[in-house]
This record gives sequence, structure tokens and C-alpha cells, in this order.
Amino acid sequence: MASLATTTAPARAAGLDRVWRVGKHVAELDGLRGFAILIVTLYRFSKEIPTDSSVGHLMHLGASFGSRGVELFFVLSGFLITGILIDGKDQPHYFRNFIARRSLRIFPLYFATLIALVVAAHFVPAMRTMFHDAIDNQFYLWTYLVNVKMSFADQWCFGYLDHFWSLAVEEHFYLVWPFVLYLISNKVALRTAVGLAIVSATSRIAFVLLSDNGVAPDVLTLFRCDALLIGAAIALIARQPRGLEPLRRWLPVTTIIGGLFVLACGITEKRFFTIPLTIWPIVWGGILIGLLTANRSAPLARFFNLKFLRTLGKYSYAMYVFQNPLIPLTSAVVSVAAFETLVGGALLANVLYIAVMFVLTYAAAVLSWNVLERHCLQLKRWFPTGASSDVPVVKNNQSTTGTFVPTNAPAN
Repeated sequence: MASLATTTAPARAAGLDRVWRVGKHVAELDGLRGFAILIVTLYRFSKEIPTDSSVGHLMHLGASFGSRGVELFFVLSGFLITGILIDGKDQPHYFRNFIARRSLRIFPLYFATLIALVVAAHFVPAMRTMFHDAIDNQFYLWTYLVNVKMSFADQWCFGYLDHFWSLAVEEHFYLVWPFVLYLISNKVALRTAVGLAIVSATSRIAFVLLSDNGVAPDVLTLFRCDALLIGAAIALIARQPRGLEPLRRWLPVTTIIGGLFVLACGITEKRFFTIPLTIWPIVWGGILIGLLTANRSAPLARFFNLKFLRTLGKYSYAMYVFQNPLIPLTSAVVSVAAFETLVGGALLANVLYIAVMFVLTYAAAVLSWNVLERHCLQLKRWFPTGASSDVPVVKNNQSTTGTFVPTNAPAN
């Protein structure tokens, strides 16, 4: 309660209604997650946009930045998971409840998807052709070792399930980080998070300089956990007496410098020794800090509180899981070529394809939520964390917060 008082008192004294307070649900974070899945999904379905015109080139460039939405997911997950863990650190059954709650959120949809695609493909020849890479390497899918297999093989070897590498990274983080936080104080944890983030980034850059392996730097947990740890560091700083206010003054400078750097990387399409893989989380972290310390009436807060974005945040996990497999599953009916035949222009055909695939992904996620996910989440009541920011409250099969889980818990 001391951290809550010290965090909220300055805001009250200044007459401000800050977006974030310890132990309170933050609808704007659901909107931030919704923004992440929005840009990732637009990127996923924009691969065929022609670049032979200025409009097409700008659309392609803009959509390509959506690939960096994964870093935003990582930062947000690191922030939320760390907050849940340290706020419930003194509660009984710390490990059991955390692991059970994470499992209820992640495993049902993940393994149901594998059953529907990998197992069912043995009985449907057309699906076996679509997902043959995943079937041939399915051991790594069932064991959350997709990114490990990719790293050692130096290949994107799971076809339309390649994007599951990021789910593996987060799962590894969920297995290790709770033990780290439990064993050390919050002050030491902050230094640990920052130190490990630096180790992650520098080891990745060193690996790029010393190795020809081009896949491992993008997917291996050691090389990609810096984004999660940046989010964790923000959560730990937020719970210090002065909170995030000291960092807020540096936001304009860091955001502008970081934004210009990543913009240059996007335009030049250069990897720059994977430095952007750390710069992007810093930029997203800056936006997160700006949002958390903003007044609720501020433009940034109002934007991320848009109902459209908050709704996308509710279904973001399923949308992320489904978007890639839906490409081959719907290709017989929905494709750029089919739309080009219909409307005549390649650019317009791509816009229609993106729109239709977005709607199909969203519809599949809504179906998944109502058939499977929300029923599993109701079981969380048997595993309370003691952290008020993560208490499940479900009435009439609906979350009282309007989010995809009754809290700001991570999407994946």
C-alpha cells in the first residue's frame, strides 16, 4: 500500500487524473495492445502490395513497420507480468497461481490450434500440403521450442506457423522471470532487468558480427528478451516513490532520436547489426511511459482509449495466432489474384484483400473467445494472485472491464 500511496499522491496533489495507478485497471493499455495487433495484422496481409507507384511504395513502407508490433507486445508483456508478480509477491501460492493463470490464458488456444491444424492435417490431404513444414517439425511446436529449432537450423522452418517463435520467447520468459523476482528485492530486480537487457542486446550484436546465422538473432530467447526486460524495468521504476515522472522529461528526446533511427532503418531496409531490435522497444517503452504518466484527457490517452482499439486488444491473442494460418486456409476463395480479377487494379485488389482478411481474422478471434477462451479464463478464480490489477471478475460471461481478460494481463 505504501507504493500505491506514493504513486498516487503527487497526481492528486497536482489535481491530475493520471492514466495509471498501482492496482487499477487501465483501459488504455488494452488499447495499446489493440494498436499492436492492428499494425501486426496489417503487415501480415500486405506482403503483395505493388511498389511500382508512389502510393503503393508508401503503403508498403507504412505496412512494413507493422512487423515491429511484436516488440510492442514484448514490452507490454514485460511491464504487465512484472507488475503482477511483484504486486502479488507476498501472497500464498505465488508460483502455483501465476503458472496456473498463465496456462489458462495461453495453453487452451495454443494447443487447440495445433490440434486443429497439425493433427487434423493427417486426415485432410489439402491441409497437410499447407502445413507440411509445421507437421515435419511439430515436436518443437508442442514443446514451445520453435525459436530454438529455427536458431539452430538457421531457417524459418515452420511455414505458416513461423510466427509462433514469439510465443515461445514469451513462454520462456514466463518460466524464468517469476523465480528471479521472487529471490531478490525490487531494487536489485531493477538493476537485474537493466543489466540483462544490455546483455541480451550486446550478445545479439556480437553474434551477428561473428556468425552468418541470420535467423537466430531474430528469434532466440537470449537475443530477444531485451524488449521484455525493458517493459519489466518500467514496471519496477513505476513502483518506486518517484514513479515514472523522472523519466517523463526525457521522452521527447529519446522518442525523436529513436524514431528517426528506426525510420531510417525502415527506409534503407538495413539491419544495422540488429540494433533496431533494441531501439524499437525503447521507442515503444517511451510511448508506454508517456501513456502511463499522461492525464486521461490527453490526446495520447484518448487515442488508446478508443473503443475500436480496446476491442482489438480483447481479441489480440487469437488474432495473432490465427492470422498466418488463415492465409492458406482461405486462399481458394480469398486472394489478391481473385480480387484483381474482380476490380482490375493490383493496388485496390491488395487493399480489399487486407480488409477482408482482417475481418476474417477478427471474426475467428471472436469465435475463439466465445467458444473457448472466456470459459477457460473463468477458472482463474481458483488461483487468485492477490494483486488487484489481476483479479478476475466475470459476470454473465462478460468481463466487467471490457478487456479480453478481466485484467491488463498480457495477450500472449
